[in-house]
Amino acid sequence: MRPLTDNPISDFADDAFGFAPYVDVLHGSVELATPLPLTVGVFGSWGTGKSSFLRLWQGRLTERQVRTIWFNPWKYDRKVEVWAALLHTILAEMENEEGLKEKALRLAKAATWLSVRAGLGTAASVATGGVIKSGDVDALLTELSRGDAEQYRQVNRFENDFRDAVEEFVGPGGRLVVFVDDLDRCTPDSAMTVLESLKLFLGESQCVFVLALDLDVLAAVATNKFGDAFRNAPAEVVSGLAYLDKIVQLPFFLPDVGFETLRDTLAPWVHPQVDGPAFWRLLQRGLGANPRRLKRFVNVFNMAMEVSIARAGGTVPSRVFHLQLAALLVIRSRHREFFHVLAAEPSSWDTLAAHFRRMRNAADSRERDRYLSDLSDELVPFRADRALEGLIAAGGDGALQAPSDATVRSMISTLRTAAGPVYLPARDDY
Repeated sequence: MRPLTDNPISDFADDAFGFAPYVDVLHGSVELATPLPLTVGVFGSWGTGKSSFLRLWQGRLTERQVRTIWFNPWKYDRKVEVWAALLHTILAEMENEEGLKEKALRLAKAATWLSVRAGLGTAASVATGGVIKSGDVDALLTELSRGDAEQYRQVNRFENDFRDAVEEFVGPGGRLVVFVDDLDRCTPDSAMTVLESLKLFLGESQCVFVLALDLDVLAAVATNKFGDAFRNAPAEVVSGLAYLDKIVQLPFFLPDVGFETLRDTLAPWVHPQVDGPAFWRLLQRGLGANPRRLKRFVNVFNMAMEVSIARAGGTVPSRVFHLQLAALLVIRSRHREFFHVLAAEPSSWDTLAAHFRRMRNAADSRERDRYLSDLSDELVPFRADRALEGLIAAGGDGALQAPSDATVRSMISTLRTAAGPVYLPARDDY
């Protein structure tokens, strides 16, 4: 089976998730925004298509001959100050513009000096994006140390000089759109420096900054930065929304992709031996409508099916088996503690599934209390896990019967071959 990739799309012809109308809505609003700068937040959880959305919007801007720059801060995380890398990425583009090279170099020197003053030192060469060559950094630092007063003056003029450079770069009335993607992959400190740099250094330019990240990550970033100050603060402050208001003027929340859309998009990639409706009901219960999570699941499931067929000498597993395998793969990722219990005691699947069914059919609370005492200590932590119940004891899916101990062991061995060993805590790596 050909694996699914997780590369962002950049062509509207590939827009299976229906982002195009939302791109146009956001584009239309930003196109009318004055005065600049403007910071736009495109918010969505992990794996919901933020990068694809941004690439589609970048394509729309390119069609209209609007200048854009793409910046991936995680490439510089833990290597350099990310805000310096952002500045130098923009200046590197300006350096290629006729008549702007000298101004870009002067601004790059000022930005490098800021990096040095921040304690970055010679690591600044990593962030310069070709504007300041690595071999010139030592000489530059010597020059800066001799002319501190002049450099202070350059820094004080940096915001105005940057504004003038951007205007020359895009023309009067033009705008530069800077896409900052994968900010939520950075460490909290690095993410915070990017957010703060937008206000500190770039506050007068004809720029639109587009930040793609998870709002929950923003909350974690703000809490990490201002943890003591947030103690006993109202919930809306701790959530990061108050900080968001100071950074992002136009928030946009990525539309949810419906599970039916994902099913239709991914179905052609699923192993041809798999029965449809019951399989997709199981995935909807266990994984929800996260595109990246479902793509990774399909890739690993297909590999596990092929391993199972090879081990059986080419015999295709039954419909019951492939549903059990799919359920176990979800358990492996989303209920990892129970997966470890199964690895030690395969009969736990049947035991816990039977318990869930008895509890569901119990006549009264007295009967339910009696059933609680039937569980071993290892299974007690899972007795109230409704998501796990939906996987191993779901009503209506008679095919999802508990596998035998031997089948559980065989499937765990198959998944170890297809996806590697499993460790706690749970992660989305199947």
